[in-house]
Amino acid sequence: MPKAAILPSSHASRLLTVSTTTESLSNLISSLNTCISSIHLRCFHAKILKTRYSADVFLLTRLAHAYLRSNELSSATRILTKVLQRPPLFLWNEVIKAYQHNGLFNDSIDLYDAMTGSGVRPNEFTFTFVLPACAAARSVWHGRRIHEDVRRRSCERNVFVATALIDMYGKCGELGLAREVFDGMPERGTASFNAMISGYVMNGECDDAVSIFNQMQKSGIQPDKMTMVSVLQACASLGALQQGRWLHEQMVRSQMEINVYIGAALINMYARCGSMEEAQRVFDQMPQKDLISWTSIISGYGMHGLVEAAESLFTRMVDSGVRPDAVTFVGVLSGFSHGGKVDKGWEYFNKMIKEFKLKPTLEHYSCMVDMLGRAGRLEDAEKLIRTMAISPDSGVWGGLLNACKIHKNVLIGERVIKELLKLEPTNAGWYVLMSNIYASAKMWDGVSRMRLMMKEKKVPKPPAWSSIEIGGQVHSFVAFDRTHLRSDAIYKLLKDLEERMRLEGYVAETSCVLGNLDDDMKEEMLCGHSERLAIALGLLSTGEGEVLRVMKNLRVCLDCHNATKLISKITQREIIVRDSNRFHHFREGVCSCGDYW
Repeated sequence: MPKAAILPSSHASRLLTVSTTTESLSNLISSLNTCISSIHLRCFHAKILKTRYSADVFLLTRLAHAYLRSNELSSATRILTKVLQRPPLFLWNEVIKAYQHNGLFNDSIDLYDAMTGSGVRPNEFTFTFVLPACAAARSVWHGRRIHEDVRRRSCERNVFVATALIDMYGKCGELGLAREVFDGMPERGTASFNAMISGYVMNGECDDAVSIFNQMQKSGIQPDKMTMVSVLQACASLGALQQGRWLHEQMVRSQMEINVYIGAALINMYARCGSMEEAQRVFDQMPQKDLISWTSIISGYGMHGLVEAAESLFTRMVDSGVRPDAVTFVGVLSGFSHGGKVDKGWEYFNKMIKEFKLKPTLEHYSCMVDMLGRAGRLEDAEKLIRTMAISPDSGVWGGLLNACKIHKNVLIGERVIKELLKLEPTNAGWYVLMSNIYASAKMWDGVSRMRLMMKEKKVPKPPAWSSIEIGGQVHSFVAFDRTHLRSDAIYKLLKDLEERMRLEGYVAETSCVLGNLDDDMKEEMLCGHSERLAIALGLLSTGEGEVLRVMKNLRVCLDCHNATKLISKITQREIIVRDSNRFHHFREGVCSCGDYW
């Protein structure tokens, strides 16, 4: 225990001059209330050790609580676990909460275990303090164990405890268990719906997030700003522009304040749904613009490859006195990558390090590798990876492998795939990408080798899918899909379009089909790619002049890219496709990417 004589202030000295034998408990508590710093608290602690109240539970509990207010967690914990014989549950709860609030999540869980191990029974407050620690630590094992204690104490029906459980399971990726708790709640409030929605969004189950939100609306539960941010994120991932617009309208009607967080979520939603005009409008209408809102609009232009706009906004941001952070530079560098501006990319990469004193992260290196790779400078990209100040991850190596596919470089691809399979041996995407590289070089033994490796390691290949939103409903397709109610009309339209495309000079890019098949079979397979099915449904279901917006989970193949350019010309429609790499704006036979993706 630190001695009271250490650095005594005049106030602390006066505490020590008061009688230590005849002091009443009420006087001691009054003296405790005047302690205004950690030093004063330590001096007071030293003082009461000389009184008959040195083991008084009430006084020591008040002292421990004062330590917590001063963020002296170790001193409070010492009183809790070493001094008090039988600490009250209230104090256990306060210390557990303090550790959780200070980011010491494992310590918070350990204290919970020490409490239950000493025979103290937790209550609903205990659970609402320790479960967020399990969530933040991503420790589902501890969370499940504490869930058993929740059941034993019959606290599962408490709305605050149930909400904490939903949040914990969602953040730990256990959506089934989160939904089980959610469905079992006798009453639900805004917080419990928010926890379930954000859990789905965090784990990429955005359809379910929107479904829960719709259920919330039907239940008459009022959404708040946190709800809107989560649902806008779901719309952004789904490409559900009409749903996102409807949410925006609802916020305007209800006069909900568009703060910087909702503003950034709206900008991100409009940008990811392919409408930079609406994203810019939201940004322009924001009364206050912070770093988050500037970064959102810059990143939006970057992902669309509109590098001049992204750079112009970056300059405006800096001139306005807002200092960019690492995320801002990811948005800018990503834009230069999509636009093929290698020299500009290096300029901003160096500016980030030298002028703004920011250390490059994996995301920055990934942008630079992607930029160099797309420009055909594969050797430079590989050299950069092997001289990085931090260990490269699969995102960095994956960018180079994708470049190897673009430029059909088998030799570097074979070196890269070895590194990737060390990091992610069960990621099917790397095997498929390497198979494509082999196929483009007509090295069918290499294709077979990749397939055999996938089979031996039991790596499932994720299906490619595309989706389009029509009338507020999202329609999804996989390749050769015939489950849609309008499948016959879809395939008939694609056949008609193919004939008209041939008159425009279309020649199928059969190298996009893996396997040693004849060209007629390959052409037939290309016609059934999921994005073409989505585009055809859009043409059938929308009016003349309407923009079609299609989302695809994988990279658009070269043949579909060529075909979509011609379809936009033949039908006089603008078609926006968001694939796993970037946005493509097809208009009058030309793509905004300049065939550079």
